[in-house]
Amino acid sequence: MASTPHGAAVIPLGHLPGDRPAGAAAYAAAGIGVVSAAALAAMFAVEVPRGGPYVFGGINDFTGGLFFAASIPAIVQIHRRLGQGPGSRLALGATVAGSGAAAVSSVLLSLHLVDFTASTAVTMAGILGQAVWTAVANHKLAHRAPYPPRLARAGRALGTGMVIALPVVSAGYAAAGIPALQTALFAVGGAVGAAAYLAWPIWLAFAGRQLTGAAERRAPMRQAPAAA
Repeated sequence: MASTPHGAAVIPLGHLPGDRPAGAAAYAAAGIGVVSAAALAAMFAVEVPRGGPYVFGGINDFTGGLFFAASIPAIVQIHRRLGQGPGSRLALGATVAGSGAAAVSSVLLSLHLVDFTASTAVTMAGILGQAVWTAVANHKLAHRAPYPPRLARAGRALGTGMVIALPVVSAGYAAAGIPALQTALFAVGGAVGAAAYLAWPIWLAFAGRQLTGAAERRAPMRQAPAAA
């Protein structure tokens, strides 16, 4: 992913055309992500032990598709702060395409129009693509004022966490013949992945706050009492 020179300043979030609509979409994605996570938790708590029917599972699939779609504008706008070389455009195109495919696949799965295994593979690819983008893009923007350093560190951490978690969990499935190892891999990968999964909507909410300019508008309000 080609980028601007290390340490070079970038245009503040909220100051490019399209930032504010992308921020509103990021807010929507954050809210949808919370609903999706709650539905997933309810599915495992209520429906999996009973063997179905998977009403909460269907809600998770549908809202997961909406989450992927709503997160794309924020990805595009934040990526505009990076370089526009061929590698950068290819990375953004791959991330957007993977997110779009995962969005469509998840919605179709909720409507029982596609196979579960095939849809899950597309969704996992979409998650991995977004995770890689989130980790790399925020790493590159971490020291480029005025990009928010906390937003950069959080994005880098959650993206890296998900990138680590997915292969660890996959290794757990491959270790079916070694129960102790499989349990350990599932525990570690599941814990890291769950933390990243739950942090993603929170990160998008803060990204939305920056993209809409809400954080910038509130800054003078916080400084006013101190000046008085």
